[in-house]
Amino acid sequence: MLPAELIEQCIACYKAFQPNKMTIDSHIEVFLASIDCADEGDEVFIKQVVYGCIRFKKLNKINLTALYFKHGTEVSREDYHLYMVFSYLTIIRLEDMGVPVFRKFVFAQDYQKMFVWLSFIFNTQTLNKWMKEEWCRIFDEQFVEDELIARLVRNIPEMSEVIERLRELASTKEADDVASEEGQKKKIETTKVEPFNLSKARPRAIPEPFPIYLENPYKKPIPKSVHAPDGDGTIKKVEEARMQAKEESLKKLAKAKGPELEMPKLSTKKEVRKGKYKGALQEAHEKEMEEKTRYIPANPKDPAPALAAANKQAIRLNTAAVLREDALLRKKQEEEAALINKYESELRDDSEYYEWQAKMRDLDERKRLEGVEQRRIQMLLTDENAKEARIQNERDNHRFAAEMRAESAAIRALHKAEQEEVLVLKQKLVEDIKESEKNVKPAMQAVVEQKMLMGMELREETRRLEEENKRRMAIEEERRMDIVRQIKALECLPADKSAHFDPTTASEDSKHLLEAMSMAELAERLAIEKEKAATREKERRNEIVQSKQEREQDLMQRVEQIRRIRDIRQQDAKEQRRRQQEKEAQEKAIKWRIRQEAQVELQAKIEEKRKIRLDEEEKLKEEMRQIEIKKQFLAAGAAQVEEKKFKELEAGAERKLHDLQARERKEHQKALEAMREDVKNRKRVQKKKVEAKEKFHTEYEERFEEDMAAMVDDFGTSHAEKRKTVSITRDFESALQDKKVVRDPNKHLTNVRSVSTARSIREAQLTTAESMRSRKLTGGTRATSVRDDVTMRATAR
Repeated sequence: MLPAELIEQCIACYKAFQPNKMTIDSHIEVFLASIDCADEGDEVFIKQVVYGCIRFKKLNKINLTALYFKHGTEVSREDYHLYMVFSYLTIIRLEDMGVPVFRKFVFAQDYQKMFVWLSFIFNTQTLNKWMKEEWCRIFDEQFVEDELIARLVRNIPEMSEVIERLRELASTKEADDVASEEGQKKKIETTKVEPFNLSKARPRAIPEPFPIYLENPYKKPIPKSVHAPDGDGTIKKVEEARMQAKEESLKKLAKAKGPELEMPKLSTKKEVRKGKYKGALQEAHEKEMEEKTRYIPANPKDPAPALAAANKQAIRLNTAAVLREDALLRKKQEEEAALINKYESELRDDSEYYEWQAKMRDLDERKRLEGVEQRRIQMLLTDENAKEARIQNERDNHRFAAEMRAESAAIRALHKAEQEEVLVLKQKLVEDIKESEKNVKPAMQAVVEQKMLMGMELREETRRLEEENKRRMAIEEERRMDIVRQIKALECLPADKSAHFDPTTASEDSKHLLEAMSMAELAERLAIEKEKAATREKERRNEIVQSKQEREQDLMQRVEQIRRIRDIRQQDAKEQRRRQQEKEAQEKAIKWRIRQEAQVELQAKIEEKRKIRLDEEEKLKEEMRQIEIKKQFLAAGAAQVEEKKFKELEAGAERKLHDLQARERKEHQKALEAMREDVKNRKRVQKKKVEAKEKFHTEYEERFEEDMAAMVDDFGTSHAEKRKTVSITRDFESALQDKKVVRDPNKHLTNVRSVSTARSIREAQLTTAESMRSRKLTGGTRATSVRDDVTMRATAR
């Protein structure tokens, strides 16, 4: 096959594979048999490509996702499988195939598609930036760097010529030039067979479909009374009988009620229209409209009577509901009877204990509410302590962060030094691996040849077994046809179809049976059995009716008992609800009283502190006033006055200190418990922090040692590969530049001239600016003409 056909067959085989129906081996064998591939090399190629695409499915998916993301406007989704096949061939099989063979497959496809793919995959920036990180998620990093990326980088110089050639073919060259340069002969266009351009016949006019009226078979016939109301006189007779029955009923009512009162007859509608009762009708109409439009204020009714009436109404229960409620009542009665028996046997009642328990619970609830209020007051006092603790914690965190930053800087410096050592070790390891890879290709070639021989032997054995199976099936088919012919010959023989039946005698075939009987005897026995079955059915019916009556009587008794118990429990529930409401009201009052007492106590404390503070301020003002007065009257004894003033101030300060200490002592006693709890919590938190910090340092040192060892290895390999990549890239760029110069020397000369011109202009600008600066510094002025100014500006440009 040609290269293009091989790629198409690989894509078709991959698309047709259904893993939920067939294995990959069976699918490839069926596919190869369907296309009649005669060349074993082509079969091996298709197998290897399909196997590789399935095995490296994740790798291909990553490559194609990056390709469609970066070159989304240049590639089509229809070519997904084409790029997948070339992804496998380029990354995995390029060195096995060789660049010349791979070149044939590339130039057999569309040039634009292949140019986009090869320029994408043979790019060091793409490999290191886009591909490496994603490939390391599914493969080992060393395998990615040493095998995948290194293999592509080694082939960049050879593939650059292919990429440049594809660029030229895709952009500037015509299809004829491409065919001639690649050694392909231009095909001569042959005459295409086309039908004669005959005029088409006009379509025939289709007649309009005529309506088909189908009668509804389920529709009842129209009664005759619709078309003829009287019909046969039946309706008239019915109407006369109805009027007669109405008159007889009125006569009977008249006899029962007595004589009728005489009432004035109202006028007919005709007389009303004439205007006799027009005013009366108008007034009646106005009253009716007023009644309809009258505003009725909202008067919500109490729903209690309606609910009470609804509760009094009996609810009809079915059998299942009655039995369930009766079982529930019996269960409760048994529990109550068990309690009574227990009391009789033990002579002890638990009601006093339960009452004591309820009282203790109420007392505990009151204490709990008082404790809640007390803690709320204490929380106001401990708020400031919590603020100070938070500020101190922030300072400790800032200091700890500064220490960690300094330690991280030292670790980074050590890490950088160790990476350089790892780089040298990895370079040596890469050289050893390359030496070991040289012996892989001969071994793989031997394995492929051995597998080809085994495949040929297996196909020969399969062909032989199929021939034997066909011969065996032919013999079996001949035997079956012989049996069928014998059966048909037997069926063609005539048969005796005469039959003689005697109902009074038993059949000859059943005489050896003990219970054999004639048809007449069977009919008699059947009649007897039917009579017995009817008698049993009648007796069973009587039993069912009697049991049903007994069950209904039992249900009626249970319903009556349920009704009585419901009335009793309804009264108990009302009483219990009333007691519960009273209890809730008492609890609400107690809570409100405790709350008020706590508020009053808090307000009293606040007022007491305010009063003490105001008294101290007033005393201090009074003392200062007295001191000022004494200063005025005792100006001569300033020293004595000063001493006395100092003593009074000292005494006032002592009094103030004494009062403050007493007040602080009381407050300290109240806040002591909260402070102790706060100190315990802080110690516990600090201890956990210290433990977490020690654990973090220990784990950090262990991870750091492991990461440093791994990083040393990785850094050595990556540094060697980068140096090699840089050298290869520089060689490639210099070679590419030389090729461009050889290909288009005029363009190169233009670029050189533009660069030299730009440099000369730049030097002129710098010279002019330097001369202007020197003139400004010396302070000298020089008159320039317009011609000189224009010349200078042109030179600068």
